[in-house]
Amino acid sequence: MNLLAPAALALGAFAVPLIVLYMLRSRRQRVEVSSVLLWERADQSVTSAVPWQRLEITPLLLLQLLILALLVFALARPFFSQESLLGPHTVLVLDTSGSMAAAGRFDLAADRAVSLASDTSDANLVSVVSAGPTARVVASFLRTPDAVRDAIASLAVTGGPADLDGAVRLGRSLATPDRPTNLVILSDGSSSPLATEPVVDADHIRFSDTADNISISGFSVEPSAEGVVRVFVNVTNHTGVPADVQLRYLVNGLPSGSIELEVGALSDAARTVPIDAGAGDLVVVERVGESDGLAMDDTASLVVAGGADRGVAITGDGSPFLEVLVEIAPGFVTSTPEAADVLIVDGGPMPEIDRPTWLIRPETPPPGIEFSEIATNLGATFQAPGEPILDSVDLSGLVVAEAQVAETFSWLPIVRSGDVPLVLLGEVDGHRVVYFTFDVARSNLPVQIGFPIMGTRVLEWLGGASAGSTETAVAGTPIQVSPPAGANTVIRRDGEIVAELGDPVLAFDDTGAPGVYSVEYVTDTGAIAGPTAVRSFDRNESIAGSRDISVVSPRPATASTGSIVREWAPSVIAVVIAVMLFEWWYAHRRSGVRSIEVAS
Repeated sequence: MNLLAPAALALGAFAVPLIVLYMLRSRRQRVEVSSVLLWERADQSVTSAVPWQRLEITPLLLLQLLILALLVFALARPFFSQESLLGPHTVLVLDTSGSMAAAGRFDLAADRAVSLASDTSDANLVSVVSAGPTARVVASFLRTPDAVRDAIASLAVTGGPADLDGAVRLGRSLATPDRPTNLVILSDGSSSPLATEPVVDADHIRFSDTADNISISGFSVEPSAEGVVRVFVNVTNHTGVPADVQLRYLVNGLPSGSIELEVGALSDAARTVPIDAGAGDLVVVERVGESDGLAMDDTASLVVAGGADRGVAITGDGSPFLEVLVEIAPGFVTSTPEAADVLIVDGGPMPEIDRPTWLIRPETPPPGIEFSEIATNLGATFQAPGEPILDSVDLSGLVVAEAQVAETFSWLPIVRSGDVPLVLLGEVDGHRVVYFTFDVARSNLPVQIGFPIMGTRVLEWLGGASAGSTETAVAGTPIQVSPPAGANTVIRRDGEIVAELGDPVLAFDDTGAPGVYSVEYVTDTGAIAGPTAVRSFDRNESIAGSRDISVVSPRPATASTGSIVREWAPSVIAVVIAVMLFEWWYAHRRSGVRSIEVAS
């Protein structure tokens, strides 16, 4: 322990006047008299007090000397140095991958990060970076421990891998010229080395607590010739002893059966079982019994595909390009005009708009559009920015032989040639309509690379994605979305709303939690079903191994850690107040029990 202001110790000299006051305190002699009536007429005061007396050590004197000593000690500002990993700017990189859920590793890492954050100040800034499937900056240049604590509390472990490389790069990008930046990586180290090791100006705090784990490492639908839905499940035993594993199945939340598997030590066991489920049903398999060291891989989900496709009918002249487009578009099948959910009108008379319709240069324009002439030899010069139908579609090479010159105030042109609209979006009698002012067969659109993408998105905008179009990937994989113009995107995970996106977006990337995600586009006229995506726990994270990340510490080789100065003064002042209260109570107690004795 050292003192920041040792000169303040000289104030201890005030103990001398205090002792002198105790020696100068008057002391009266006790004398017994027969009566004090004669003293009432005395003209001159007489005292028997002795001005000086021998110093008597009393509890009150000792308490007052202790208070003085503590005050002098506090004014001298005693301090001690505490080891710390923080520097002028520290980036806390927290691993939120699936393996950090093993044996409470992430909770330990979060607690350690909060402990480090207690030293956050204007001199020691802190930023927080999440190293999940997608690395991201949670908060930057925080100045208070509470702000860092809130940022860490917003994090949760995911079911995907850790992008430690991306997290380190993000941490480096937060460096500023005026403040040295160091990284503190709180992680189990992931299963593979980083792209660049050792990591310079970094510290690695490793979390490697382990516990027995048995995981559901595979779950899928198996094809069946007899039309019965069968599911395949694979269980992996990561322990060194054999285990009996009981599983149960749920279809749309209701129990549908159970099985038992004998799984050898450090081995797998698999089974294919029939399930009473149909197209579009949600099937969940989960372990039954005591929980193990990693609960996130004890459940798996899937959606049975193969149903609820939207029928598409082509009328008018027709085109082989359009027929192939309908065949390859996921979630759409060719249908008759009477039963079709979406109608494609390729030229010919304008039909009655009684369903979502794709109009390709009909003989007469739809309501809300007028045209009086034909323009020839046109090239696309404008694509509406941010329009989901045109995302990743380059129409700069599009050339059309001729197009109707349309005039409208209610339809939205998304592709133009100068002032001539080529593709418009609108609505007729509550039904969505896409209007091409040119003949697809008399253009080079079918040979453009982006035509299948654009055509599929036109169908999805008109009729929505089918319930059968289900994508399966590891947790953290973004979900591609294509909301119609002006629509809000609602994302649900296992039936619960997890996000409502009002701005136009192309992807939803907050998919770290395993489960079934469904997308819905909400417009003024109703809701349109979007894609369904299954996000599974990454089986590689179930191993829950750990390793040391090679780092080069930012501190000199002579010191393994930095230090933070902490003063004792607040604690000393608290003790002073406590002693003063005790001294007051003791003095008051003594004065309250005194009595005067008078001889009779």
